[in-house]
Amino acid sequence: MSAQRTSSSWPLQISLKSETVEVNGWESERWQINELLPHQDPNGLEKDGNYHLTLDLHKDERTAYRFNLNSTSPHLFILCHEDEVAGGFTPVNITASQDDAASFMDGEHQLLEYPMPEALQCWIDTYLGIHGELIDEGKKKKKKGKGRSSER
Repeated sequence: MSAQRTSSSWPLQISLKSETVEVNGWESERWQINELLPHQDPNGLEKDGNYHLTLDLHKDERTAYRFNLNSTSPHLFILCHEDEVAGGFTPVNITASQDDAASFMDGEHQLLEYPMPEALQCWIDTYLGIHGELIDEGKKKKKKGKGRSSER
């Protein structure tokens, strides 16, 4: 794992915290992001409760990145695995794409949101400026009376 930031990847350091909440008389543990910082440790190892993930940008996700940046409050999405035996959460993936986040939610995974820092917003915006905007045209509706079936 490279700890160097490039035009399409940014290593980050994440720490989690849990809190006990009461819902309908039952106590439950809720996890959230405590802190998200640029990657500090050159060895890329987890220590002191900090996890190291790399935010990678992909050209086929440009529409989702723009949608996220244009929202009222852009977010990062962190996929976590729950260790029920040890009782902890481990972040395993991070994305700025809401499409990826939605696919993470389809599985049996926990997804945490974190407000996107302005530096990351500018970096993603620069990425979009360099690689261009991906326009998702979707399916075009054919006009009635057009095509071979109308020639009969």
